[in-house]
Amino acid sequence: YLADHPSLPRQIALKVLSSELSRDPDFRARFLREADVASNLEHPNVVGVYDRGQADTGELWIAMQFVNGTDADAALRCGTMTAARAVHIVVEVAAALDYAHSRNIVHRDVKPANFLLSGTPGPEERVLLGDFGIARALDDFGLTATGSVVATFAYAAPEVLAGDPFDGRADIYSLGCTLYRLLTGKTPYPTTNGMAAVMMAHLTTAPPRPTASVPSLPPAFDEVIATAMAKQPEHRYRSAAALAAAATA
Repeated sequence: YLADHPSLPRQIALKVLSSELSRDPDFRARFLREADVASNLEHPNVVGVYDRGQADTGELWIAMQFVNGTDADAALRCGTMTAARAVHIVVEVAAALDYAHSRNIVHRDVKPANFLLSGTPGPEERVLLGDFGIARALDDFGLTATGSVVATFAYAAPEVLAGDPFDGRADIYSLGCTLYRLLTGKTPYPTTNGMAAVMMAHLTTAPPRPTASVPSLPPAFDEVIATAMAKQPEHRYRSAAALAAAATA
């Protein structure tokens, strides 16, 4: 909800967990984790969290920064995404991810819908990374069951899908998947044959070439995506900023 702050002259985004889900221990933990994680990340490209609480009727809520605009997924669907805009978005999100990784936090759900956009498209457009609901500190293994898959399948790294140990390089893979989507309008691997086929493709199929879908793109984008989406984490870019620099170049 868009809400008026009770004591300050500003508006906030109020995220409310439904009564039913507020009674579910797993959803409560994920919802509260979002507030815990995001409130400790103070960065211009991360959506700020102001407060959290529980209504008298039991619903959990989080008060957070209101971003007056849209998100990258909606921009794609509206046909307003260009290669230059895609690279700008990735550069800004990369800064947020490297900051989170420096704090030992992996986002785990990097995708266009979680990139909030504000202002006029161009070099001054603001980009903020939101939805840390499934983010995890690397030394915290108590929130989800071993081997559980919580990332969005279309953008999930092979090691996450396989239930193997992972670190910030999983977010870099997902950022590569997202860049491919922003450049081509398509997810890296088609979903026509179901989620099992998408998972298998992430595990075994070579990264797609953006120029095969959009021949007008600079051919160097093929190598950018191939490196970002390498199956082995050690073969990927060493940081999100390195991926962003390659895409910019």
